Amino acid sequence: MRVPATAAVVLACLACAAPPRATDWYDPPPPPPTDPDRLHWVWSLDRPDPDPDAADVFVLDGFTTDAAAVQDLHRRRRHVVCYLELGAVGGQPDAGRFPHGLTADRLIRWDAPARALRDTVAPILADRLRVCRDKGFDAAALDRLAGAPDDVLVRVLDAARELRLPVGLVDRPDARADLRLPPSRGGAAGTSGTSTKSGS
Repeated sequence: MRVPATAAVVLACLACAAPPRATDWYDPPPPPPTDPDRLHWVWSLDRPDPDPDAADVFVLDGFTTDAAAVQDLHRRRRHVVCYLELGAVGGQPDAGRFPHGLTADRLIRWDAPARALRDTVAPILADRLRVCRDKGFDAAALDRLAGAPDDVLVRVLDAARELRLPVGLVDRPDARADLRLPPSRGGAAGTSGTSTKSGS
């Protein structure tokens, strides 16, 4: 798994401190930063309180995980990624904000008029990203965007950058995303793979 440099700052830096002043004629070099490719990820979408010793990076449900759980993992020097089915409207606490004509089968209708998606749906999706930011997540994994028009995706990515929230896309490749996510096993919609899932 290759994680871009912008994401490595969030996911690989365990402590940021000024280098010590030289006290002798030779100071050993600082230890190398953690290699993001060596970080162990766990997708724990069904458990908001995973075992902190199970992984370096936890992907948790953004709506059901509370800020205290995120803070607890941070205290244990773990990184926490906010999983959002951004294109889904069934069961989420903000589902009532979506006009009925823009949804079908508990999903956003990406074939709806572009202006309605841009002016009505995109701001709701940006508010979902704020949920991740406000709970203290380090980054976000966004799902159900495979059919989203490009201008909606651009607005989502711009909103994430304004919030200083690195994002990865679960079900569509896009070089403009900050993170390349490892696959989940039975956790995220539209993905497959062999990475460990908490509790399995």
